[in-house]
Amino acid sequence: MSREITALTDRLAPASDDAILRSLDAMQTAGMTMPQGIDPGKLLPVYRYALAGVPACGLSAVTQKLIRGDYAANANVLLGTIPKPPVLAALAESEAAATRAELARRRDLAEALNPTLKAAERSPEIRERVRVRLRQFRAEHTAAKAVAPMPGETPSVERAGALARMLDLPDTADVTNEQRAFRARLERDVAHRAARGAATNFTMEGTSDAA
Repeated sequence: MSREITALTDRLAPASDDAILRSLDAMQTAGMTMPQGIDPGKLLPVYRYALAGVPACGLSAVTQKLIRGDYAANANVLLGTIPKPPVLAALAESEAAATRAELARRRDLAEALNPTLKAAERSPEIRERVRVRLRQFRAEHTAAKAVAPMPGETPSVERAGALARMLDLPDTADVTNEQRAFRARLERDVAHRAARGAATNFTMEGTSDAA
């Protein structure tokens, strides 16, 4: 978890002057022209000012999309022209939003599992996010324990039915990685129970025939 948080934090580091220059050079190399009204001699200072604090990952993503023409439906983007500084900054921030959200989610989960801050040091928003993440984790853990068989336990029809009903539930619009992993465990458990159930039925039929 800590490595993932570190990697996401590094990706969200502000774009350096070199990164800004590489972005502009890449777009010019692709045949895109500079926007009108900007003094070529002040190109870097102007873009550097507009992109101050903008994540490097967002700038990299928006550069690739501009070159590919992925913003054709965006009224603020003129295909073949490098966006003006404020437009480029807004696009880069938008591209970085998903990474920011993922970092916040992982930090909340890490805090819920391993609280390090005193309650008084957390803002109400942080405390609420931590409570939500912790409730989700506990609910998933409790559900997993409820359907997990004890060692040597024969699978019951009731538990098999419970697993099947859980798998039949529709996914939510925002499915987390933990929820996907939990569902995968349920699917493996259902398959395992089905295989053991079939073997049990076969053994019972053989015993009945022998009698």
